[in-house]
Amino acid sequence: MSNKRKNVIIDDKIPTKDQLIVDYIKDQLEEKMEESAMDINVFCKDGYVHMSGMVDVLAEKKFAEEVASKIQGVRKIENKITIAMDSNINDKHIEKEVLNKLHHSNDSTVGIGAKVEKGVVSLMGHVDTLKNCHVAMRLTAEVRGVKDVVNNINIESHGKYTDDAISNKILEELSKSPLDYRDITRRVSNGEVTLWGALDTYKDIEMAKEIAMGVEGVIKVRNNIHVAKNR
Repeated sequence: MSNKRKNVIIDDKIPTKDQLIVDYIKDQLEEKMEESAMDINVFCKDGYVHMSGMVDVLAEKKFAEEVASKIQGVRKIENKITIAMDSNINDKHIEKEVLNKLHHSNDSTVGIGAKVEKGVVSLMGHVDTLKNCHVAMRLTAEVRGVKDVVNNINIESHGKYTDDAISNKILEELSKSPLDYRDITRRVSNGEVTLWGALDTYKDIEMAKEIAMGVEGVIKVRNNIHVAKNR
């Protein structure tokens, strides 16, 4: 009888870290986007995610990237998802639909105008807060045929409040929310806000950002809050 040990067969079907990232992303896309996720392809190498495929509207492309960005282990995302184009939809049709959506979907976006060139929508006009600006961009991205959105909207409240006043107002609004605001640090410079700290969930992190964007005088929010571990 031979004393030689048998060769050990390694199961190459054990998923790699990159494959696990891909699986997690696909699961989340299917859960949150349902049928819209069917034509989205995901590849990952060393934590760098490449997304391709096709969706109906720009909002879905942006949302797919947002979903992927929240998966642990993702270092960077290259979003090459394309928007389905309909030859019957031209720039005039897009402009009409965008303006209709802006003027009838939300009171804060009534005064915003739009120009369209080759599917790229330029938004202009005035709003009170950065949050209202983002609402306008989100509504525009939901219109079929829109390839991209350029933000030329002016935030009228910029410059009306000192950075200290803005910081204090953000703290006041955070204290009214269900968030544990004591774990959030903020810095304001010329109306640009940076948030740090830790919160329980990605939903909480997004809520903190929304609160900051809703404060008058804020023109930009850098959200560096992360999900707390071992809570």
